[in-house]
Amino acid sequence: MGMHHIPAEAEPKLPPATNPWGKLGRYLLGRYPVWPIVDHLAQKVVPRHRHSVWYNLGGIAMFLLLVQIATGVLLMVYYRPGQPWGSVQRIVMEVPYGNLIRSIHHWSANLVVLALFMHLFSTLLMKAYRPPREFTWLTGLGLMGLMLVFGFSGYLLPWEELSFFATRVGVSEIEKAPVVGSWLAGLARGGDDVTIDTIGRFYLLHVTVLPLALLGLLGLHLVMIQIQGVSEPDSFAALPRERKRYEKFFGEFLLAEIPVWLLLGTFLVVLSVLWPRELGPEADPTASAPEGIKPEWYFLSQFQLLKLFPGRFEAIGMILLTLIPVGALLVPFIDRSVPSDSRGRLIHWLAVLTLVGLVFFTFWGWLS
Repeated sequence: MGMHHIPAEAEPKLPPATNPWGKLGRYLLGRYPVWPIVDHLAQKVVPRHRHSVWYNLGGIAMFLLLVQIATGVLLMVYYRPGQPWGSVQRIVMEVPYGNLIRSIHHWSANLVVLALFMHLFSTLLMKAYRPPREFTWLTGLGLMGLMLVFGFSGYLLPWEELSFFATRVGVSEIEKAPVVGSWLAGLARGGDDVTIDTIGRFYLLHVTVLPLALLGLLGLHLVMIQIQGVSEPDSFAALPRERKRYEKFFGEFLLAEIPVWLLLGTFLVVLSVLWPRELGPEADPTASAPEGIKPEWYFLSQFQLLKLFPGRFEAIGMILLTLIPVGALLVPFIDRSVPSDSRGRLIHWLAVLTLVGLVFFTFWGWLS
């Protein structure tokens, strides 16, 4: 009963009714005939080679993003944009496990940016952006950009002294961008300076606009990956068929990631217990900025680079910073040859140089 409308040729693709999961699968597929999609996903494989460990970074970033969503929703219950510092103080001091949840949110935010940076550069160095994956690469860049804006918007919300002045500096740097800089800075601040009214804009951006954009772009990114499969590096693609090794995506690969996520979750809790996110003094917009004010670590490289171009030379620094994302957007349309030709080798070494530069300027900014 209820299965009579399934085409006969689709019947072998249905799960066997020998266990509860099989029965549930047959029940659902009998009412929502999506077995071609299920069959397609069941055939997805992941190549196994010496660089396969980098494939795990996407799943790690996804896990950390889910932690961000869960802890963010819990924090929203008690956070009040009209009383930012006071509501965060209540979370830290009065809400059971409030400071632990806030600390987990803080550490997972930092780790998800780190995981995405590593995922981005591993994809770049393994040349997983080449045809037909150009738009998968572009959506990945978009997700990286969204997470940076998430970090920037969320940093101000506690209305601490440090976050206030760092945000003021950050918005002033945005204002120096050519053409749209002044407009973007005014839109972000809601006026000529960062004030308590800015919190409302950042909060709306952080909990509504960015999550909607993220869900749409992430969904598109995942669909593209499932349709096109996992990219194979040149060294693996050149191997004879009999020497290539694969594993099922919805099988060995996914199951192997679960212990990694459990360890990562434990690591997050340990970090949050040993180094909880402290709440600093409440921001006073009329006070002078403290000495040595710096942005979060993922903006330190840009901040430190701009310090090399003071005064009238600052435009040169802004142009150099603009070249990096523009170059990343153009990469899949410049390096298209499989295996790599001279342009591909040039892109490779430019990627290595960019990575070294980002790490160098980040540590320089952190230590200075």
